[in-house]
Amino acid sequence: MGTSGSFGGGKPMVPSWVGDPAPEPAAAPTDPAIDGPEGVDENGLPPAPPAQYPPIVPPGPGRGFGSARGDMTSGTRSGSPGTIRRGAGKFVAASGGGRAAARQMVSSRALAGGVVGLARAISESGPAEALRRFNIEALAGAPADQVFVALTDALCPPGGTIDEAIARDALLETIADLAANGIGNFDELTLDDLQEIFVGVVARSIEGKILNEVGTNAIKLSPDTASVERAQRMLHTFVIGCVRDRLQATGVAVASLNGSQIDGFVSDLYAAAFDLMQTLGEAE
Repeated sequence: MGTSGSFGGGKPMVPSWVGDPAPEPAAAPTDPAIDGPEGVDENGLPPAPPAQYPPIVPPGPGRGFGSARGDMTSGTRSGSPGTIRRGAGKFVAASGGGRAAARQMVSSRALAGGVVGLARAISESGPAEALRRFNIEALAGAPADQVFVALTDALCPPGGTIDEAIARDALLETIADLAANGIGNFDELTLDDLQEIFVGVVARSIEGKILNEVGTNAIKLSPDTASVERAQRMLHTFVIGCVRDRLQATGVAVASLNGSQIDGFVSDLYAAAFDLMQTLGEAE
């Protein structure tokens, strides 16, 4: 509580000691029998010098993403696919490599794993039974894009973190791609279709991560919307190519994975795709 206006509103009294210099602290008493002669310790040795510690250097802005951001900006302006690839590779390097970059994408990996689990359930029990766990089995014969819109909240619940937003956007963008390509009803999806949906979710989430971390300035500084869209298409082509390459190298059909294998497989795929992006980006 404040003092102004206290005690009936009169002028507050100022203690007489305010403004006097602070007294010097009293020196601790010394005992030569305990402390030894002045300048030495109890063992007769000179005191050790104070420990020296390296200076604390604050981390730079953007966690070292400045070079990646510069390439993204340049690539957006010039329309150079190589510069976009180089920027993406530098993003992975600045993140600590593929495995470290993958660890940052908790929600996206969980969503991709959910898509794999859905594909596995469809392959084992059929579309209606796979949707029954979400209480939307009646949608089994509906258009596939409508079903995945209904599944979005179940596979990736809405939240407040950037990672959750990136994951949801990845699924919704993949669904938009399905609609643009005229994909049929949900119960007509093949296992290859489901595998492509998985690839799309992984790739789109990686793109979202890169754009959020290093693409913001590139978009702000770009001369026009067309250059931004062109840069995003180039980044998508690069990322989805890396994801598809690494998935094909495993020789695994995602619908064949059992429940205990899904999380590890998804994490390894993210890490491998990031590593390939770094390797190809450094080659530019």
